Amino acid sequence: MFMIGRALSHLAKFASMIGAICVVLMMLHVTADVLGRYLFNAPVPGTIVMVANYYMVFVAFIALGVAEEKRAHISVEILTDLMPPRPRNVLSVFSGVLTVAVLVVVMIGGYIEAVSKTRGGATMEQGSQLVEIWQSFWFVPVGAALMALIAAYRVIATVTGTQNGLSETDTDVKFIND
Repeated sequence: MFMIGRALSHLAKFASMIGAICVVLMMLHVTADVLGRYLFNAPVPGTIVMVANYYMVFVAFIALGVAEEKRAHISVEILTDLMPPRPRNVLSVFSGVLTVAVLVVVMIGGYIEAVSKTRGGATMEQGSQLVEIWQSFWFVPVGAALMALIAAYRVIATVTGTQNGLSETDTDVKFIND
């Protein structure tokens, strides 16, 4: 069971690394477009489409799994902090199951839309060019699936009481004043 958690953790780390690369590529792409536009009167074709339909979608949806692994989603624990451990665990399992259910719906809906856009060869026009965007529709079900897998695994680990193997905190983080 612990090894499954480690594998999911490595998958989330890989997704995070790819997301960071996308952020850098997006920055370089936009910078090249701005420099080309204002210095050489030759903007990089397709920049807006690429940023809006590839970089941003990938970074937003791949981060779902990473945030789930790190427990970085927003939560309000006013009442649960006052509860004994057992009811707190029951609520944790319930919220995990609900999270998985919602993510499976998002994943299935995203998959259906991705298949539709792939079959139709979805494109967007920017200037005089058509840019294919159907590939970016696959980021939604992949990101939702990663988060659903991690959330489901956490629920199973909580119910069975086993150590989950996820990297819930980043041990490499250095705080100022340490």
